[in-house]
Amino acid sequence: MPTKTDLPPAPIAESFVPNWTDLATLAPSALRAAADAVVAAPLPVVNTMLVSPAGFDPFDDDGPGAPPRPLAQLRTTPSGVLRLYTSRSRLVDLGRPAVVDAATLTLLRRYAGVRVPFGAAAGPVELAGFLRQLLVGGVPVLAPDLPLVVRRLLGPVLGELVATLTPSELTDPDRRERWSVAARRAALRSATAAAGVASSLPSVTAVIAPGEAALLRELRRQTWPALTVRVADGAAERRRALETCETDLVTLPAAGLSYAPEHVEDLVLGRGYGQLPLSGVRVRRTFLPALDTTVRAPGEPSERPAGSLTAPTVLGSPADLLALGVDGLDDALAPVDTGDGGYAIHDLGVRRVVRDAAGTDAALRAGGRQVTGSGRVDAGYASYFARTA
Repeated sequence: MPTKTDLPPAPIAESFVPNWTDLATLAPSALRAAADAVVAAPLPVVNTMLVSPAGFDPFDDDGPGAPPRPLAQLRTTPSGVLRLYTSRSRLVDLGRPAVVDAATLTLLRRYAGVRVPFGAAAGPVELAGFLRQLLVGGVPVLAPDLPLVVRRLLGPVLGELVATLTPSELTDPDRRERWSVAARRAALRSATAAAGVASSLPSVTAVIAPGEAALLRELRRQTWPALTVRVADGAAERRRALETCETDLVTLPAAGLSYAPEHVEDLVLGRGYGQLPLSGVRVRRTFLPALDTTVRAPGEPSERPAGSLTAPTVLGSPADLLALGVDGLDDALAPVDTGDGGYAIHDLGVRRVVRDAAGTDAALRAGGRQVTGSGRVDAGYASYFARTA
């Protein structure tokens, strides 16, 4: 005789609405089918013309000893409408379905993130769709009690990032920015068309000088799947490489910089949501092997249109890079004027590498403090000046 657990799950009616109330009152025999129905539900695509990381605030200007930024709170009315609050003050009604528009995104930039309680929204599909909008926009989501079904709807990478974010990460500007970059990268790939159509991703060529073994290793580790490396010796060969390039996009990485594995992927995404022909980085970070630390020089914030980008980080069409003249630069690390066509993505993925004493001294003095933003001068920093004073 079959037991209750041997029975096939009850079918779910076509009119089934996956809201929290219905899920809570379902018979145990129907829960498996309900879970399958929920996870298979299509989530709405996020339009990066309306929601994008542009304007993300890394809180660089808060300074040491500044109080931590507050969290906005997500609440749900009895009718299922979502609202954002800070303390007891209502910030904005999000309507139903909840939509994050440009004004709401601008409003949220001043907060460390949004706290999401268990069972927010009318149901898991609606909540997951709303969270994806926040994450595409670079807004951290603190949801320690994230329901498993919502986590599955977000996908393994994004769901894990949201479920494991802690309050301590949000109080540290550097850790918060790193988390936001990882989360919005995953959200952009899964929820938007910023990287192009999945079946036809933009192809990229990286043109490098010969003999750059370390740079070649970094390019081989890039996460962007449609990447080709081409070697060109000198300005004339670089120009020919651009003129004969058959890929959609091209970039000219250079020795003297270190590139994170996600660098090319972030450039492609930034060009997509930035809606400008050129994407790149304004390099402010310098890695000092002698001290095993990274310092950051002051400069304009990223995630916004930029008239100047560091030359070996620029990504664009071959024609655009030829017009920019990047192939003929004598100083490969020089900034280039992009006019109204440049978009600066986050600067976490590229660092200058300085090994000589003079360059180390200059980077330390320009940086002023460690990139972690603690405001304290670490022992390596102090001892360096003690040895060179």
